[in-house]
Amino acid sequence: MTANGTTGFSAHRPLATERLDWVDYAKGICIIMVVMMHSTLGVELAAGSTGFMHSVVEFAKPFRMPDFFLISGLFLAKVIDRDWRTYTDRKVVHFAYFYILWVTIQFAFKAPGMAMENGWTYAVSMYAFSFIEPFGTLWFIYMLPIFFIVTKLTLRIPAPVIWGVAAALEIAAIKTGWTLIDEFAARFVFFYSGYILAEYVFAMVRNVQAKPGLALVVLSLWAVVNGALVHADLAHLPVLSLLLGYAGSAAVVAVAALLAKVRWMDAIRYCGEHTLMIYLA
Repeated sequence: MTANGTTGFSAHRPLATERLDWVDYAKGICIIMVVMMHSTLGVELAAGSTGFMHSVVEFAKPFRMPDFFLISGLFLAKVIDRDWRTYTDRKVVHFAYFYILWVTIQFAFKAPGMAMENGWTYAVSMYAFSFIEPFGTLWFIYMLPIFFIVTKLTLRIPAPVIWGVAAALEIAAIKTGWTLIDEFAARFVFFYSGYILAEYVFAMVRNVQAKPGLALVVLSLWAVVNGALVHADLAHLPVLSLLLGYAGSAAVVAVAALLAKVRWMDAIRYCGEHTLMIYLA
């Protein structure tokens, strides 16, 4: 147990140089769901109608991003106690670089069109504004460094206190129109949970792989409940959205653990190994 009440490390944690197949599978499932969402909604918008994939996208909505952020926090304990310079280099500069790079690349293609309609002053101002209001789908890359910084800054505050505040923000369903505020309120609790509950996540993976039959039964029950609540348009309700985010994240981890055990669908694992490239593309 660490100073702020987190679980720290144990012998079950991987070394810094190791990759865990189930983590790559979980990340692969997440990125496939994200790509599926953008592709489906984009086609539906162009076509003016919805198809069968709309139901799949809606089913995944309660846990699609929560799981992404939870996994992103899993290995934070490895570096969070390091000095700020090392920590910033590992956890902030990395994502900031990719955000700046891809914002610049995207604006290089979009700026001429903006300039033709509203002038170059407008185009340049929109580029500058993208560092305050994340541009398009890059908001995930924008938020991660902020989560890393906030977690480091609050390291000496008891973990239950931080989690309680984060959970309250998610339950509050804050909608200001500003991505930084809204997404921080909605997602930080899952990122922080990945950090403080990592030991339990790893234990769950071991249990799932040890008892795959029981895991499949629980996954089936979860799928029915999640699907029913989504169909009834209840998944977004306060508290319920938080619970479904956790339940869905656990389900993705369980599926990933089972796939890693039997080494099925290696294409999903490959996607997980290259999540950032796929997301930015």
